[in-house]
Amino acid sequence: MSQQLTIKQIAALSGVSVGTVDRVLHNRGRVSEAAMAAVQAVLEKQNYKYNLHTSAVAFKKTGKTFRIVVSIPSSEKGEYWDLVRKGFDKAFREYGDISIKSEYVFFDQFNSLSCREAFGRIATMNCSAVILGTTFVEETRELCGRLDGRHIPYVFVDGKVSETHPVASYLADQETCGRLMARLMDGFTPAGKELALLLPRRVGTQMSNNSAIRLAAFKAFFEEQGRERTLREVSFPAVSPDEAHEEIRSFLKANPDVGGVAVVISTGYLISDAVKGESRRPVIGGFDVTSGNERCIREGSLDFLINQHPEHQGFSAVESLLHYLLYGVPDHTLREHQSIDIVLRENLDYWTDEV
Repeated sequence: MSQQLTIKQIAALSGVSVGTVDRVLHNRGRVSEAAMAAVQAVLEKQNYKYNLHTSAVAFKKTGKTFRIVVSIPSSEKGEYWDLVRKGFDKAFREYGDISIKSEYVFFDQFNSLSCREAFGRIATMNCSAVILGTTFVEETRELCGRLDGRHIPYVFVDGKVSETHPVASYLADQETCGRLMARLMDGFTPAGKELALLLPRRVGTQMSNNSAIRLAAFKAFFEEQGRERTLREVSFPAVSPDEAHEEIRSFLKANPDVGGVAVVISTGYLISDAVKGESRRPVIGGFDVTSGNERCIREGSLDFLINQHPEHQGFSAVESLLHYLLYGVPDHTLREHQSIDIVLRENLDYWTDEV
């Protein structure tokens, strides 16, 4: 159906009363399991969109407040995780008619020990629900097990982790991101040139969840396509720009056959800045329209970006969690995988200030 169903239409399709449908939609009063299942089946089939603002009126009468804890990596303004946070904050503002208290618990994305400490705090906090950045797999899995034991719902942003039970996850398909990066690097660089994959150096767990998936998919592309390319993996200190610049310049000087550099995280600008002014510059590709990447794309020192829509991921995570807290079911109208876009200087202006 092209239009939103009315309560009467839902009742007719599910074979229950209008009052039962109203109680399901607004999560008030008792409903039998059979009636609940019948109504939910119709809602899912018809992609029914609940009205969170309407339900907020009924929720306010209860005098309750949702306490939501958000744990993501700390970030400078304009960097990737700051863009995710912009999406969170926009959703909290848009659904401000629902009584919400949000609290951020940050960790260092390059230090799994920092993540473990932050997640340990969250495991004992008094909250209604949690939103998690899944940078580190084992730490995420351990916290989720403790949240499951306390019956606290959680939503993932920027990744998924097996053996967990999130209400929902919002991310770009990381395997697709890795393959797309490989295809673009292969197309932009001469056939005889080597390719370098730059990975951030971390403390504790040596690779993030997404970086590992992208790296494996990047390599798989060349194996499956039968493309003979020399691939070099190189780590760099992403938290120290000066040190990163020095190491990157030294690496490229020692490896003159490298014609393309793929940066598996959103700090492609570090590589662009490192080789600025050099007589020989490799093709450079990275992820996401961060402030640094945007600057380098405009300057022409960064060739392309794969945009994962971090703002939309953050907004959807909050919206889906509120949906679950109000209705007890996930929002099946929201798409788990965000769209993936190729950003060049020619179309950059379409992807800035999304939220």
